[in-house]
Amino acid sequence: MSKFKIAPKATQPAAAAPASVEAFAAGAAMVKSQAGDRPAKPVRLNLDLDPETHRRLKVRAAEAGKSIAQMVRELIDRELT
Repeated sequence: MSKFKIAPKATQPAAAAPASVEAFAAGAAMVKSQAGDRPAKPVRLNLDLDPETHRRLKVRAAEAGKSIAQMVRELIDRELT
């Protein structure tokens, strides 16, 4: 028997479901470091590509004089507008 007493972990109450899609999206983008009046930090996105697709994307970005990240951001912006 241990002489140390370990307090049971406190359970956190379940979070309420967001009221709307907009509320969900707004909450997903925020992190503790963005609290207050600091400017919003970019959100990192990771995805897996097969090597051939990555090679083609890299070539296309180089031909356009852009980075892959710039090209992907532009493609996403174009799709969302």
